[in-house]
Amino acid sequence: MKSNNEKLLLFILAAIQFTNIVDFMIMMPMGDILQKKLDITPGQYGWLVSSYGLAAGFTSFLGVFYLDNLDRKKALLMAYLGFMIGTLSSAIVPNTDNASLNYFLFIGTRILTGVTGGLLGGLVLSIVGDTIPLERRGKAMATVTIAFSLASIFGVPLALMLVDSFGGNWHIPFFAVSALSLPIWILALKAIPPLNAHLHHHKDGYDRFATFRFALSSIEQRNALLFTVLLVLGQFTVISFLTPYNINNVGLKQSDVKYIYLVGGICTVISGMFIGRLVDKFGRYRIFSVFAILSFIPILVATNIGKTELWAVLLNAGFFFMVISGRMIPANTIISAVVDPKNRAGFMSLNSSAMSIASGSSAAIAGLIISQENEHAPLKNYEYVGYLAITATLIALVVVRRMKKVNKSTAEHAAKSIH
Repeated sequence: MKSNNEKLLLFILAAIQFTNIVDFMIMMPMGDILQKKLDITPGQYGWLVSSYGLAAGFTSFLGVFYLDNLDRKKALLMAYLGFMIGTLSSAIVPNTDNASLNYFLFIGTRILTGVTGGLLGGLVLSIVGDTIPLERRGKAMATVTIAFSLASIFGVPLALMLVDSFGGNWHIPFFAVSALSLPIWILALKAIPPLNAHLHHHKDGYDRFATFRFALSSIEQRNALLFTVLLVLGQFTVISFLTPYNINNVGLKQSDVKYIYLVGGICTVISGMFIGRLVDKFGRYRIFSVFAILSFIPILVATNIGKTELWAVLLNAGFFFMVISGRMIPANTIISAVVDPKNRAGFMSLNSSAMSIASGSSAAIAGLIISQENEHAPLKNYEYVGYLAITATLIALVVVRRMKKVNKSTAEHAAKSIH
């Protein structure tokens, strides 16, 4: 595979991930604003965040039955177009005097966005798995995963600045994301070649249930799906209520929240490519285990900290986002190696479905655990959310030991499609 083609492909995939992640992430730093503007409880807010993930999980599951019979490029373009339309619908949802109506309309637009955007994560990872050889895949996964960091550094702080500039108008970030997505879609249309080498494996006919059967019959793939769910529960349960907790319990202002994501993003950008190289050099299982154990420290601090200064929150936030990214880079590399190229998009869609459902459920689960007497009162029981996240990560450490890579030479053959 030519180096320039590989770099351009990874740039486009990272840009798609960037907009997708900003669209999802912006809901969390706006948590306190949304609870007050929409006059909703922590539990209702949890379902608002969950609506995208649950809808994304549903369509990702459906994708299992047809994505491996499609050109990866065409599937990516169609899913991204739907994502743009869904994000725009969140931007133009009416802002009526009826807070309850606003709440349900907003949930409807988030479901619409999730229905289409939910396919993007699996498609992006399957394209990386198809086109990048395993010996360089750790670095490639780091490049795509770094979109999370860039979303934290640029996307979320800029979105929050726009919200502040427009008097707390939570519609504005969705306008910005939908506008940014259009040129990225055009670049993908023009620059990405057809990605259909995997279709050559279907010369005897396409069995749309094959991926699902393989996932159920393969212990490696079953473990990979469980591994994904545990990892997501081990972080999004905490992240979902990080902003409301820091405002109502720690004493930060809404204007301080952008610095949490700015510092966290900078730390993950600095560490991201370094971690990718560590994965390629020392092995994905070993690096995952190190960062999974390290993640216990900032989780405990974030969910138990009391009134404190901004600098202390930022110090922990930087470490928190760095180790979370440090878990996901080797984890994605591990997961990409458990399936053959001919079934990779279907399995990664199934994996994306598990991830989306877990992320959606995370906010709802955290919302059920957390309570609040009124919109200005401290949140209660957030520490139990932290204990739940650590427990899920401990189980993930056990599961990952049972996972073995699928070593197929056809993975390199698939990469020829983008020469």
